[in-house]
Amino acid sequence: MKDFIKRILLFLVPLIIYVSLALYIDPYNVLRKETNPKLLELKLQISSKLNYRLYKLKEYSDQPKDIIFLGDSRTNRLKVKIVDSLKNMSSSNLAYAGATLPEIIETFWYINKIHKLKEIYIGVNFNLYNKKNSMNMVTEAIDLKKSPLSYLFSQSCFKSTFYILKSLVTKQKIDIEKPRLDKAEFWRYQLESTANNFYRDYNYPNGFFIQLSAIAEYCDNNNIKLVFFIPPTHVDLQQKVEEFELLPKEHKFKSDLSKLGLFYDFDYPNKLTKNNNNFLDPFHFNDSIANIIVHEIVTGNVNYARIHVNEHK
Repeated sequence: MKDFIKRILLFLVPLIIYVSLALYIDPYNVLRKETNPKLLELKLQISSKLNYRLYKLKEYSDQPKDIIFLGDSRTNRLKVKIVDSLKNMSSSNLAYAGATLPEIIETFWYINKIHKLKEIYIGVNFNLYNKKNSMNMVTEAIDLKKSPLSYLFSQSCFKSTFYILKSLVTKQKIDIEKPRLDKAEFWRYQLESTANNFYRDYNYPNGFFIQLSAIAEYCDNNNIKLVFFIPPTHVDLQQKVEEFELLPKEHKFKSDLSKLGLFYDFDYPNKLTKNNNNFLDPFHFNDSIANIIVHEIVTGNVNYARIHVNEHK
């Protein structure tokens, strides 16, 4: 009997320690609002990057905003401070690194239940408009927000708690997303591996257009400004579309977006997209380009974007 109790205790002690630490750290602020500046900083550096979806959805639930941005890592680079100053309204960037279009769509409908929106900006590149690119981790994030027990024992909570504690103990910065390759090597990898994976097995997603049309109709009926835009990619990446003989489907993709509402297209050969210095890699532009995008799509005063207006209005 004593041996049995010892085994139970040996099992429970680490569990109790972990739960206590996770409750204290609460890496995604699901259980309480964080007031410790140091923990807030670490959660932004670590937790948000380990699960963008859970972090941003919880943050928005706590502080809803009138304007939202949806998209992947490219849209995530846009700064809401600039938007707020231009619009004199509060905005939130709910774009996720590695996001898919199903995640963008589900995020819209979920956010719409939390707060009445005034303006929505959705960044969609051609590589996202692919039926095969349909992973959806937003559903899991929403479920974790609703269930404290599931949240505490989730992989996201465990890993974030571990890395935050490690940073607190070692006093070292934990860099979650830093590439291990130099710029030239990473540039090559993005073209030869990442881009090829997107376009090698492409399937045109007619269902996505139906779902985006439902969003457009809802916004039109509820007086919500809806803007679609295609963030710029470097011409090296644009040429991959031609290499995989997908130009007709890319043209149809842009035609689809033009039917949904106001639409800005930055992704074509131009002064911005031909300059390597404007990009971190073929997919991702730098901060100066991000600022140009924000000013153009928010104000409507364009120098680089091609503007398309809803063809049915």
